[in-house]
Amino acid sequence: MLEEQETRRKSQFDPSVNSHRPASGKSQDISHVLASTFKDLYTKDIIGKDTLSNLIKTKSGRSSYHDRYVEELQQAHSEYSRRVKEADMLESHIIEARARAAATESQAYERMKEKIGDVDDHQGLLTVKSAFSWCVDKDLLETSNLISPQDYLATQKPRVEAPAAIKSNPAKPTIAYTMHMTREPQDDGYTLIARPEKSVPEMNGSDVSLTFESSSDTPKRKKTPREKPNQTKPRPKWKGEPSAKDRAEGWEKLQKLKDRHSFLRNPRFLPPNAQQGGTSLIRPRTKVGKGMEQQSSADDPVPVFLAKPSVVVFTDYIVGHVYETTLELKNLTSASRHVRVIPPTTPYFPIGLGRFPSEGGVVAPGMSCKYTVRFAPDSLGDYEDFIVVETQAEHLFVVPIVARRPPPILTLPRVLDCGCCLVGGVKFVEFLCQNVGLSAGTFCMIPKNQWPASNLRSVARTYFSEQPPFAVSPSLFVLQPGEATVVEVVFFPTTAEKSCQVFTVVCDNCQVKDISIEGEGQLIALELVSVSGKKEPPVVGEAHDLTAEHFVRFSPCNPHSVQQKKLIIRNNVHLELPFHWQIMKPNLRPLLPGEIPEPSHIQFHLATDDVFHVSPVTGFLAPCQEEEFLFTFCPKELKDYHSVCHLVLRDVPQLPPEASDNGVLQPVRTGSKVSDVIVMEIEVKGSAEPYQVLLEPYAVVIPGEIFICATTRRQFKMWNHSKSYIFFQWERIRSCHIIEVEPSTGRIEENECFDFDLIVTGGKPERVVTSLVCHIEHHHEPITLAMEVSFKGPIVTLDVPSVDFGLMKLGEQTQTTLLLTNITQLEASWMLKERPDHQDMQILVEPCRGVLPPLASCSVDVLFMPRFCQQYETELELTVENGTGCHLSVRADVQSPQVCLLNCELLLSELYIGVPAKATITLFNQTLLPSHFSWMAQLEGKHAELCAASFDPTSGTLGPNTSMEITVTFISHTDMELTEVVALCEVQGMNSPLALSIVAPKTKKLSVSYSLPSARSTSDDETPATVLLDFGGDVILKRAVTKQLLITNHTAVTAPFTIEAEYFSCHASKPHYQSEKRFTYVKKPLHSVQAKKVEEKAHEEFVSSLLAHGKGAAFFVLPDTGMLGPFETQTVDVTAYTDMWGEYRDHLICRVGDLDPALIPMQMTVKGCPLYFQMTGPRPDDQNQGPIIQFGTHVSGGDTVSRSLRINNPTMFDIRMDWETYNVDPNDRKLVDVVVAYGDAFPVKDADGNEVLSGALRISDGSIQTVWERNETPGSEGTSGSLQSMTGGGREECISEENCEKEEMCLYPAPAKKKLISVHIRPHVGNPSDYPYCITPQQIVIPAKSSGTIHVSFTPLTLSGSVCESRCVGLALGFMSLDSEMAACVPGKVGRAQALDLEPVRMDLLAVVKPAVLLVQMEEDEGVLEFCASAGDLLKGESEKEVVVHEFDITRTFRLKNNSEMLLHFRLGAQPPFSVLKPQPRARTSNSSNPPTGDSHSLMLQPQSSLQVKVAFHCSLSLLDHADQVDELEVPLGVTLVHTASGHMKLRFQQNLLIHYSNNSLQTVPLRAHLDLAILRLSTDSINFGFCYVGQTQTIEINLYSHGAHTYWKSIIDGDSCVFRVTPDFGCLSSKEVHVTSCSQCLQISFSPSEDREFRAVVVIRSPLVKIPLTLQLQGTGSFDEVYRCN
Repeated sequence: MLEEQETRRKSQFDPSVNSHRPASGKSQDISHVLASTFKDLYTKDIIGKDTLSNLIKTKSGRSSYHDRYVEELQQAHSEYSRRVKEADMLESHIIEARARAAATESQAYERMKEKIGDVDDHQGLLTVKSAFSWCVDKDLLETSNLISPQDYLATQKPRVEAPAAIKSNPAKPTIAYTMHMTREPQDDGYTLIARPEKSVPEMNGSDVSLTFESSSDTPKRKKTPREKPNQTKPRPKWKGEPSAKDRAEGWEKLQKLKDRHSFLRNPRFLPPNAQQGGTSLIRPRTKVGKGMEQQSSADDPVPVFLAKPSVVVFTDYIVGHVYETTLELKNLTSASRHVRVIPPTTPYFPIGLGRFPSEGGVVAPGMSCKYTVRFAPDSLGDYEDFIVVETQAEHLFVVPIVARRPPPILTLPRVLDCGCCLVGGVKFVEFLCQNVGLSAGTFCMIPKNQWPASNLRSVARTYFSEQPPFAVSPSLFVLQPGEATVVEVVFFPTTAEKSCQVFTVVCDNCQVKDISIEGEGQLIALELVSVSGKKEPPVVGEAHDLTAEHFVRFSPCNPHSVQQKKLIIRNNVHLELPFHWQIMKPNLRPLLPGEIPEPSHIQFHLATDDVFHVSPVTGFLAPCQEEEFLFTFCPKELKDYHSVCHLVLRDVPQLPPEASDNGVLQPVRTGSKVSDVIVMEIEVKGSAEPYQVLLEPYAVVIPGEIFICATTRRQFKMWNHSKSYIFFQWERIRSCHIIEVEPSTGRIEENECFDFDLIVTGGKPERVVTSLVCHIEHHHEPITLAMEVSFKGPIVTLDVPSVDFGLMKLGEQTQTTLLLTNITQLEASWMLKERPDHQDMQILVEPCRGVLPPLASCSVDVLFMPRFCQQYETELELTVENGTGCHLSVRADVQSPQVCLLNCELLLSELYIGVPAKATITLFNQTLLPSHFSWMAQLEGKHAELCAASFDPTSGTLGPNTSMEITVTFISHTDMELTEVVALCEVQGMNSPLALSIVAPKTKKLSVSYSLPSARSTSDDETPATVLLDFGGDVILKRAVTKQLLITNHTAVTAPFTIEAEYFSCHASKPHYQSEKRFTYVKKPLHSVQAKKVEEKAHEEFVSSLLAHGKGAAFFVLPDTGMLGPFETQTVDVTAYTDMWGEYRDHLICRVGDLDPALIPMQMTVKGCPLYFQMTGPRPDDQNQGPIIQFGTHVSGGDTVSRSLRINNPTMFDIRMDWETYNVDPNDRKLVDVVVAYGDAFPVKDADGNEVLSGALRISDGSIQTVWERNETPGSEGTSGSLQSMTGGGREECISEENCEKEEMCLYPAPAKKKLISVHIRPHVGNPSDYPYCITPQQIVIPAKSSGTIHVSFTPLTLSGSVCESRCVGLALGFMSLDSEMAACVPGKVGRAQALDLEPVRMDLLAVVKPAVLLVQMEEDEGVLEFCASAGDLLKGESEKEVVVHEFDITRTFRLKNNSEMLLHFRLGAQPPFSVLKPQPRARTSNSSNPPTGDSHSLMLQPQSSLQVKVAFHCSLSLLDHADQVDELEVPLGVTLVHTASGHMKLRFQQNLLIHYSNNSLQTVPLRAHLDLAILRLSTDSINFGFCYVGQTQTIEINLYSHGAHTYWKSIIDGDSCVFRVTPDFGCLSSKEVHVTSCSQCLQISFSPSEDREFRAVVVIRSPLVKIPLTLQLQGTGSFDEVYRCN
């Protein structure tokens, strides 16, 4: 209460304290709102003042673009600053306007309270109009494009009230008298007393401000933004008026007096809407001011009790039962309340006594009392009542009671329409009635005039409830929910009028509804509306029916034709009427005018002529609609017809009897009789007349002749002049001719014509005259068409007038082909035969007869078979059936053949045994006949078995009077003279053959010579040894060399020959054949490159098969066999294939026919190397040059790098290689090397490098076997047949030493003894050395058909400090040797040089050595990796008062690039607080077999690749301890405390990142980190408050400054902490602006003394980042002296 009064007192002088006002301009920070709304647009970096000033300083005119950019940036920044100032000024103006408006409204509110009186009683009545629209500058808002209050408020002018007149009243008590001396009763909150007049009516004259009534006429003036709207001119001070200080003191004393008597009353005895009368528990509270609350709505009544349920409802009840429920009343206020319940007024709802939660009938807040409500119904109707609840509220509380049973709902309509019914008839109509309600019901239907009834059972005694002319059933029924029944209504009208009766439906729930039943009685009414066609009334005097009402006449028509008329009859009754038609005979009796026919004259007899028909015959006439009927007239005979059509309605009820004369009504008969009634009679007449048909033309004559079997058409017409259409049918004539009409049947409409085709087909040539008959349906006689026509038959002709067979050979037959043509459109049957008087059976015709289609042709073969030589003539006759034929003459000349030889004896000059000799003879044909001859294969005579002869051609044909030369080939098989030999020739047609005598002399022998293409040939008696095949002295290994040998046959004798080498023989097919065989399996054609590869592979396989015997060379002869023809020179290609070096000698053995074999010597020298490296493959051009081994670039002093090289040996010999390495010095001027060897230059060594005895590798017989020799050994395994020699049958290939000495051409005797000393001079290649290059093993034996592996290693040099690169150039020489004597020398055949005598294999070596250095790439150019951190980032605010220290890392990256050509292995290391975040290791690749040494943490960097390295600076609280250790000289190495010019402190950490290479070299990367420290400082270190009034608070503001890193702080007061207070007592010091590290916070130190003594305290401010806390000395003294009291 004291605080509330103090607040109220202060509100007199500062009205804005008790109302909502905006914060000051300093604390109005909405940056977080802008940041969350605009995000990056607000928070991203902008170009500030510092950046702009730096750009202006650098504006030196170097670039026009830079100058223009800086100028535009200056203009933009100036505009930005201007707009920011305008926005700040506008914001400040709005905030000040809101503050002024709040102060003005508060003052107006206080004045209204003073005028009204007790504010507590009128809390919700005081409203003040807003003053904001008068405090804000409208023009300023409109200039800034903002909405002003005048845009949405009505224009109003402020009204200024005149100050109230102050009347001087000396008797009026003063303020001091009122507070201290008066004894008048004061307001205690309970007793209602009259409020005295205000003692100080005008307490504060300066508070008079603007009011806002629209009735004011004060003109509105424009205010500037700085002018306050509530500033008015000071009012003149009245006489006797106290000063402001006196008024304040008097008001304060009066308020203290009131507070002593102002205590709260018990809200239980107050009404709920009073100020303290019990707060509602369900309404929200709204704050009015500081420490004051108010209900949300003061105008609405406060609910005291809540009823549960709010409405008491009873449903689904039954008469005679009692139902009950509970009513609960709950207190909703914060005070206990009394309650009283008044029961309902009706007897159906009795109420029991209440049950309260406590004694005395009082309901506590939130508690409830309960009442039992019962319900006893006496019917099923609805009941309503209410319960009245009396409380302390101003209004009564009513609880409604409702008893409502859901009624049954019937789907029966209010009006039941039975429709129409004929008078005297009965109509039954059914209606579905369903109960769609939620409860069952019993229903009774009675006439309206019988309700109300005392007892429904007495009224509903029968099943039907009758009220004429209606009856309803059932009269009583029960329906459950969802159940349905059928209500049947009976309608029996007696008059032709509408009827309506009302029935009442009564339900057992006391509900009554009326329904209406309607119906209409009608009489029969039919009307003939129209008749189609021409209306013809009866002629005067014409007989007609006595009773017919209507007359219809049909126009005359032909028999069996149909005429129709449409009649439309309308049913004028609203009922459906069943009907049927009857065709009756007319009642013809003449009557006088006005005479009525007697009923006896009217008779009903059905018509028997059946010419009139009605459709439909039966059916129903729709209500009030027209029905269309079709009357049909179809006469049968030529006469007149007359009938009457009766329209009969079925089941027509009889009319009820009319009322009697006495006016008594007859009883209703619902079961009336029905019968058929004739309602309309229509008389019909019609007549028939004959048909009228005409042909145009009446006869058809076809001129000229037409072919038989050909169809001819002629057109004619038929006219129908009858009254109706006709059906016609034409007859056909089918004798030998066919005559018909198309169409043969059909229909012709009346007065129309029809076109016909007369079709005539002749059967035989003649003239025809006849008539065609046409039958007309229903016509008494047919119609005929006369016609006349002539026919002719087919004509067949021959293509030639005669046949001449010409000259013929006796015994032969000839034939010719005749073409028969039918030139007509008819089919012709013909026959061709010889005349009867010329039949001699030498002529045969095939076919002799046949049938020709129209305009067709056929071929006939005429065969002539002469029996003797003659001049033949005859005649053939062609006959045609029913047509015209012709005759054909035939002639021929028959003779026999005669052939002779112009020379009957053949003499042969020169012959060789078995060699064919040729000669010619001549045959001559002496006749004009072609003669066929044939020579007999077998010779005749005494010497016929010693020779053979053939003739070309052996057979043939000689033309007329021609000759032919015959070639005779004669072969003699003996050397004696032949004289008795005869050859026979048979001629066809001659009785005896022709004979030729042959005479042959003695034969000669074979002679052959050999020569080279460039030399003359040698005769057979000369020795062939003078011919030498020299392949050259520089044959390159594996390169084929071909030489040619000429073999000449000097005779005509053909002889076979074979050629092969003596030692280096081979047998294989041509590679071309193999390639052809290969290509036969290829399904698709190969590409040219693929075909070339396939061909090369086939050639390689072919050469391998030639050299498979393992001798090192092979001579391939092509062709090696063949036939040497007569006087032929055969060229033989001898190709030398090699796979080993050496000097080769051999003989070529030539065998021709039966001559002795000739030996031709061969020689060649092969140079080259058979070995090749796997990495390069075979090199045909440079075989001794090995690969160039490039080790690349390596680190100085690195590990040894090794390369594995595989050497392949494709030969059949084991080859030993001895390796020597040399270093090549570019400055070396040496030219040659002299090598002196003692014994073997390269002796055989074991695995340890020791020399092995020369006999250690020999076998038991003292010789060393080659692979080929081992395969040839019978006892060895794996013997291959392909390696065996094929030169002779079982001959040994090895030539012993003794045989070698005997040969004259032996160049290689047995191997000589080994030399003791050998001297070799060779070009200088380098200096022998095994460093840095070395080959292991130095001696290796490469097995035959296998491979060996050597290792070439390189050990990098160790470079001195000044050398940055070293090139290592070297080479290796491999000397080849053969350990097998058989491989080294085969006596007389081959000899091979070895070791130093043979050109070695050369292999070049190259490597580069460089030091290990990586290029460091950083973002900065200083060469130092910089880190910047702030110690303030170690603190993280978890809540408002809790701060957590967390460590963090700052990472920076740089790149290491390997600019060298070598792979570098290294490790990275750093000391805390720096650490290296190791990058992900890449896959290790190395070309050498031995990877460089290194631990598992080493990194690898490929040449010309880069690696990103991330280095972290770990920041923790322990680093801050180094700042204190600097003064104690205990700081670690590399840590420095830096003081900046602005007074900040930083810790500098300097270290190096170490790069350890695999060769133990080291490289450093400088690291440097700066850690900003936090410095706290107070603006003063002590505060003395001096004297202060006890109970009052005095506040002094000081500033807490922070420099460097932002930090959290917290204050603790030691000493008299109850009187001193620091606001705030904790917080965070951080700058809002970027790049500003200094900030401050204002602290309010308050002092509130509790007694009159001196107080002391110390404020300690601590921060986790500052080791030494700050202290603030506080001192103050309390006093009761009024002098120190604050106003």
